[in-house]
Amino acid sequence: MIEPIPTSEESKKINAINKQTIHQICSGQVVLDLATAVKELVENSLDSGATLIDIKLKDYGKTSISVNDNGSGVPEQDFEGLGLKHHTSKLREFSDLTEVSTFGFRGEALSSLCSLSELSIITRHCTSEHGFKLQFDHNGVLQKKEPCAREVGTTVHVKDIFKCLPVRAKEFQRNLKKEYTRAIQVLYSYCLVSTDTKITCSNSTSSKSPNFVVSTAGSSNVLNNISIIFGKKSSSELLKLELLAPDAATLEEYRLPNDTVVNFEWDCYISSCDHDVGRSTPDRQFFYVNNRPCDLTKVSKLINQIYHRYNNKQYPFVFLNLKLDKQSTDINVTPNKRTIFCTQEHLILATLKYSLISKWDKLQGNLAVKSTPELNFRVKRTISPTSIDRPTKRFHDLNASNKKTKIVEKDIEHDNENQVIQCDNDNTQNNEADQRKILDTVEMSISVSTIKQKLQERQNALPKCAISNTKIKFKVQIESSQASKAENELKKQLTKDSFLQMEIIGQFNLGFIIARLNEDLFIIDQHATDEKYRFEKLNNETQLKTQKLIIPRPLTISSLNETILIEHQKKFEDNGFSFEVNSDAEPGHRVQLIGIPVSGYWQFGQEDIEELIFLIREGGIENKENNIFRPSRVRQMLASRACRSAVMIGTTLNNNDMQKLVSQMAQMENPWSCPHGRPTIRHLLSLNLIYK
Repeated sequence: MIEPIPTSEESKKINAINKQTIHQICSGQVVLDLATAVKELVENSLDSGATLIDIKLKDYGKTSISVNDNGSGVPEQDFEGLGLKHHTSKLREFSDLTEVSTFGFRGEALSSLCSLSELSIITRHCTSEHGFKLQFDHNGVLQKKEPCAREVGTTVHVKDIFKCLPVRAKEFQRNLKKEYTRAIQVLYSYCLVSTDTKITCSNSTSSKSPNFVVSTAGSSNVLNNISIIFGKKSSSELLKLELLAPDAATLEEYRLPNDTVVNFEWDCYISSCDHDVGRSTPDRQFFYVNNRPCDLTKVSKLINQIYHRYNNKQYPFVFLNLKLDKQSTDINVTPNKRTIFCTQEHLILATLKYSLISKWDKLQGNLAVKSTPELNFRVKRTISPTSIDRPTKRFHDLNASNKKTKIVEKDIEHDNENQVIQCDNDNTQNNEADQRKILDTVEMSISVSTIKQKLQERQNALPKCAISNTKIKFKVQIESSQASKAENELKKQLTKDSFLQMEIIGQFNLGFIIARLNEDLFIIDQHATDEKYRFEKLNNETQLKTQKLIIPRPLTISSLNETILIEHQKKFEDNGFSFEVNSDAEPGHRVQLIGIPVSGYWQFGQEDIEELIFLIREGGIENKENNIFRPSRVRQMLASRACRSAVMIGTTLNNNDMQKLVSQMAQMENPWSCPHGRPTIRHLLSLNLIYK
């Protein structure tokens, strides 16, 4: 029977949403993903006083999630309210929020899981003679209660999570490995802070035996937990950060009065700033407020910024547990309770900054500087290969340049080391002649007469009506401070076909190509664009050679990283790494390195393996060119090769050469910058501005 279509008046009437729909809407906002489900169940176990928690995932959590603990269990009189919304034993009034000392307090987790999956609980309270098996419906109502044998504690079994939300279920299965990895990463944060508690986690699939990915030993201190989870090397390289009251300058920076008193404490362990001690990615940074894992975005950003002053190639390991007055924090911000508001935010940042700088400054030691005769440099310019400022400024400076320039250049190569273009040094000529090399004198004539002539011809040929109806597409100036805006404009206005339609005007300063597309002129760095084309080609086609090791080298990585490595061995083989896997060994000790990539003087090792694991784990940070995962040092090596073979600055190009370089940009995945970050193309001028 076809139901009648409601009239416009009926459809506009405001009606109450039925309870089942409300329950599903709210539940989907509480349990967002696998990580949230595991987090909520582990928090319940910790709140019950458990000293042993065992998490079992089947098919990475898709089929089932089981969390078993030896906590106090649930008393029989509380069975009815276990799965209902807004039922909890921790709150009676809103004011009780400030006194909450446990992880959970809303009574929403089990209720939400009831709505999103099939949920059953086996529990025995310490006052009961036996346990009970409880079955709940999707509304959280207790449907069945059966006596059963069980020791004191609770087991929560979640089956087919998100089965009631088809779209969420499809998305969950599509990103299953990423969801699983994120869940284990969240679990790490609880394993570190939960002293005197043994936490284990295993995953099993239909074709394989259970694989342990996390296992702690109930240690009494955080450092031991770090050592057990991430290896002894990780914990041995950590420093305990003492809390130091900020000085007057730091207080002023954060607009705090000079008489401010630091009224909080912390437990903090952090990496030394020595090179090769930190990590290539920020994957091991854990933040807490009063033992509660949380996201402290500003704190994390501050720590990494300060660390990069001393070591700009790596990220520190961080364990920071802030112990704050409960009256100054609000943990009731988001359902997952990972966002925390704090009234002492500026004081925390000021204290952290001063303490970090004081600690790392001491580690730097004193550098003795000898007095040397002043050197008379005519021109000295240091160029960082990863900097965008220098080439953007080079584009900018060329606009004001219209005279002959005589430059003495060193052999141009911007490898992974800094490139130095250095002019004649009167005091060091003899030393250079003896050697770090012959300096060539290159005259670069900057003549724009030909370009002006061609532009004038085209200007006279265009009808005035076409000129007046054309809008200005590019407005960003060629300045280093507007580099990102300029690139966004190019991405928005140009397509790959645009490069095939560009008309070559001429070569500028033996280093740049002036090209025209309709009424817009573009300046293209001939070296940077050819370098990027060659880099993408090398990145897609290069298979690194493998050098077998005489003695296999055991890898000291976490169980989770070990699992990722085993499941993605092909990606490591593409980068020249080969392994031997012993499935019967203990988790964290199953993999041995038997071959490493070899390429000239480049050396690779465990740090590159861990970075590659991180890229695979994150899933969205992979190399965009053909979805190939490459560690940063492999990319640097390929970029170096591309640089040395690309067209150099100072090379005279004919029209065919320039057309070839511009046409190559249509074949690139990312034609806007070279592998070192320098821009390849910038908008130079809109002819409509001249016509008007």
